[in-house]
Amino acid sequence: MHLAKGFRHLLAGALACLLVIALSATYWAIAGGRSLLLRDDNPRNFLALAAIQRGSIYDRNDRLLAETIVLSSALQRHYPRPAAYSAVGYYSLRFGAGGAEAAYDDLLSGSRQVSSLADYFERNLLRSTQIGADIRLSIDADLQHSLTASMSDARGAAVVLNAWTGEIHALLSMPGFDPNTLDEDWDALVAAAGQPFFNRALQGNYQLGGTMYTVLMAEAIASSFDLSQPFSQADALIELEDGLTISCVIAPDAPDLTLVDAYVYGCPAPFQALLPREPRINLDAALQGFAFDDPITLSGFPHPEPIEAPAAPSAEPLADETRKLRAALGQGNVTTTPLHMAALMAAIATDGSVRSPHLQTAARPPGARQWQETAPNPAITPVVSPDVAKKLQAMLRQSWSVLRNAPGSGKVGAQAAISWSGEESQIWLNGFSASADGAAYAFVLVLEDSADLSRLLAIGQALLDVLDSL
Repeated sequence: MHLAKGFRHLLAGALACLLVIALSATYWAIAGGRSLLLRDDNPRNFLALAAIQRGSIYDRNDRLLAETIVLSSALQRHYPRPAAYSAVGYYSLRFGAGGAEAAYDDLLSGSRQVSSLADYFERNLLRSTQIGADIRLSIDADLQHSLTASMSDARGAAVVLNAWTGEIHALLSMPGFDPNTLDEDWDALVAAAGQPFFNRALQGNYQLGGTMYTVLMAEAIASSFDLSQPFSQADALIELEDGLTISCVIAPDAPDLTLVDAYVYGCPAPFQALLPREPRINLDAALQGFAFDDPITLSGFPHPEPIEAPAAPSAEPLADETRKLRAALGQGNVTTTPLHMAALMAAIATDGSVRSPHLQTAARPPGARQWQETAPNPAITPVVSPDVAKKLQAMLRQSWSVLRNAPGSGKVGAQAAISWSGEESQIWLNGFSASADGAAYAFVLVLEDSADLSRLLAIGQALLDVLDSL
C-alpha cells in the first residue's frame, strides 16, 4: 500500500517535471527565443550577419561601387572605387556601417518585414539565405574620382547637385579612408588628426564668411536697392577689435565700387556699409529665409550637430557694434554645411526654389533584372523669387569671369569666399553650370585652413570639365 502510494508520488513528480520542461521548451521556442537572439553575446547573431549576401551598390551609370564577393570560407564586402567612400561609406562585421551602407541597410541586407505566412516559414523555419537588394545612387563615379584626385591631400569637402532634381552627383569629404582595409586600419583612422570618419560635406558646420554676401545681395535686389550706387574706399580692409582682418578676395582695379562690383571681387567694406544705407534689409529675416536656422540635410545620413560657434577667436567680450558687424560679414554665430550651400546655389541656378537633396534613385530585388525607380519627388521650398535668382545668376557669371581672368562662356557662375571658424580660415567656391538645353548643376567646394585661391580654382575647373560630359 505504501509502495503504491510512493509510486504515485514519483509518477506525479515526473509528470510535473515533464510539464515544466514542455512549458519551458514551448516558451523558448515561441516567445523567449527572440530574447536569446538579441543577446549581445549570442554567437548566432554574428554568424547570421556573416551569412547575409548584401546587395550591390551602383552609380548613376550602373558602375559598381560596392559588392559582396564569395571567398572560400566567408563573404566579404568589396569596394572597387574607394574614391566614392564619402557617399557609399563602409560595411564591417566588427564596426558596423556608415554612409549609404547604413542609410539603406534594410534594402542592402534584405531585412524587410515579414509579409506573409509563407515568408515567415521561409525565413524563420527553413533558414533560407538572406539576400539583399541592389541599389542605384545618383553619384557619378567619374566626377567623384576627378574631385578626389584634384583635391589630393587637401582637407575639405565638395558637393555637386542636379539643380532641378536635387540628385547628388558628388559627395566628397577629405581626408578619407579605404573601406577595403577598414578592419585593419580602424584604430589608426579613429586616432587620425584629420578625422576621416567625419563627413565634412554633411556635418561640417562652417561660419559663412563671404558666402554671406550672396544673402545680402539677394536682399538688396529684393528691396529694390539702387545697385548703381558707388561705395567709396570699397577695397578697404575691415579690422575687427578682436584682431580679425577681412579683405577683398581679389584686389579690384579701382577703390570705388558698386555693390555688384564688391560682390564680384569679394570686398567686405560695401557690405559693411549696406545695412545702414538700406534699412529695409532685415538680416535675421534674410538668414531665416535662406533656412540657416533649419539646415538642409540628407535623410539617413549623419546630420550636423548644433554648435555655438564662437563670435570671435578672442575670449574677450565684444562690443555690440562689433558683434553686429561680424554677423553682417558672416562671422557671427550662424553656420552652414557644404550640402546646405549647394542646395542654395541650386535654387539660384534655377527658379529660386530649393529641391531637397537625395541620393538613392532605384532598387533591384534579388534575382530581378529591371531596376525599380525609388527617387522621391523632392520637396520644393522657395528661397528667392525667380527675378532675384536671374539677377544673382548674372552676377555669379560676372564673378566667374573675374576669377578666371577671362571672358566667361555664359554657362558658369561662381563666387569665391573666405570664412574664419575659430583660428582657421576656409576658402569656398560656390557656383553653378547651366547649359542651353536647360540642364543645371550646382556645386560647392571648401578647402579648410587655406586661402589658396589658385588651387581652389584648379579644382573647380577640373570639376567643370567633368560636368560638361554629364
